[in-house]
Amino acid sequence: MLSSALVLVLAGWAAVTYLDRTRSDPACAQRTSVRIAAAPSVAAPAREVGERLAARDRCLDIAIDSRESADVSRQLADTAPGAEPSGLPDVWLPESTLWLRKARAAGAFQVPEAGVSVASTPVVLALDERTARRLGWPDRALDWKTLVTAEQPPVPVVLPDPATSPLGFGGLAGIRAFAGNGPGAAAATAAIMRRLAPRTVAMSGETPPAPGAPGAAGGESAVISTEQEVLRTEGRVAVYPARPVPSPDYPYAVLSSSPAREGAAAFLRAMLADEGVSALTRHGLRTAGGAPPTGSHEAGRIREATYAPAPIPTDGETATLLNAWGGVHISARLLAVLDISGSMAAQIPGTAETRLSATVKAAQGGVQLLLGTTEIGIWTFSTDLDGNRDYQEVVPVGPVGPRRADIVARLGQVKVKPNGATGLYDTTLAAYRDGARNWTAGRINLVLVLTDGKDDNASGISRAELLRDLGELQDRRRPLPILFIGVGPEIDSGELNQIAEATGGRVALTPNPAGIRQIFFTALAEFSCLPPKCRR
Repeated sequence: MLSSALVLVLAGWAAVTYLDRTRSDPACAQRTSVRIAAAPSVAAPAREVGERLAARDRCLDIAIDSRESADVSRQLADTAPGAEPSGLPDVWLPESTLWLRKARAAGAFQVPEAGVSVASTPVVLALDERTARRLGWPDRALDWKTLVTAEQPPVPVVLPDPATSPLGFGGLAGIRAFAGNGPGAAAATAAIMRRLAPRTVAMSGETPPAPGAPGAAGGESAVISTEQEVLRTEGRVAVYPARPVPSPDYPYAVLSSSPAREGAAAFLRAMLADEGVSALTRHGLRTAGGAPPTGSHEAGRIREATYAPAPIPTDGETATLLNAWGGVHISARLLAVLDISGSMAAQIPGTAETRLSATVKAAQGGVQLLLGTTEIGIWTFSTDLDGNRDYQEVVPVGPVGPRRADIVARLGQVKVKPNGATGLYDTTLAAYRDGARNWTAGRINLVLVLTDGKDDNASGISRAELLRDLGELQDRRRPLPILFIGVGPEIDSGELNQIAEATGGRVALTPNPAGIRQIFFTALAEFSCLPPKCRR
């Protein structure tokens, strides 16, 4: 009886306490939701901080979405100015300020030019521990001069593509710094770049490949990577450049379209406070000022002292360095547009192929030969393919390397639109605007249009309107030629030449689509002259 009475008393006390607390804690007048798109390498600590903050502030909801920065940049650039922010993040936390600049250059003006750095991680050379020991570590300090910039390095070095990866760009900046500022600096830089070019890899995300171990299937190698990546896997060692190079700085950028600025500011304060610093450093990141990670790891694998990050170069310095790289490692940013109008179903005389099937085979063969770092996207066009639009995206622009088989497969699924007309002018202008908006330094930027006819879309723009708009889009510092490849006897070469010449491009005609591949690679060589040496 005493026990039962005690239980009742305790239950009553708990109920009274709960009711008293809820009466003194009024309901939220308005709930605030903050959606944050965070790079995968910082998403986990950001999520921890967000959960703690939301637990303290019952009127605030924090949602952390782990997303690759390239995907967020593309989404923001493709959102029309003034459009509803539904589905868009309120805050973007990419791994590098370079992504903010890239997004703005592509037309995402809701993205600020800079953000508040909440963390950092140095760009390093990652080695397998067995490789490091073979080279004398830990008894002898390893350095970039011996491993990265040497004329005959003791182990092959893998470089993430600098045109698309902040890690690769940091490696490139380290090479440039090593060459110095003397009369032979440019030649010395180019020589090092040429040695690294054959082992440059495309990255579809921010995670670089793992360094190869002695006797591994892919061979022994070192990789330009980050300190955080070294800590994530046992048995790796970080080798640091003589001076810090531009590295991931994790800028916290509140988008101008966000209605949740107050909640975003509260989360930023939490990330910069002790709880944020603790979460970041436990996950292998450094503070914005370079204070070291605190998670458990084997001594000697990284530098334990503060390592102050290097500033991100200006836009001009970045472009100069990437264009120098492009002159050595020629790859492209290519938007290919394929005609699928009804006439592309015509059979090629003397063969069992149609114009489209032969064009697709030539395109598939070309994709197999492209450098893995080349970026390619594919559209098809006719009339009214996507609502009132004459064109439709088949493959979004991205590096060939990790997607080569998928691109070939998607090309194989392209079909003719029966009785479809040729919306050439509207499609060409849309493709050119996309190429201009996403122009990438250090690449041959090119729009490729494959067609078998002339524009016959009565509801589309006129040739005069197309030429006027193309003229307004020209920028001598950012050459973007159009290459027309015409197949079949219905081609109006005069029409195509007039359009191509407005962009510094050219027209190639072939009666048989089998010749497309040779035409394309010949044109790449012709367009390989990059600024500042060439200004078309």
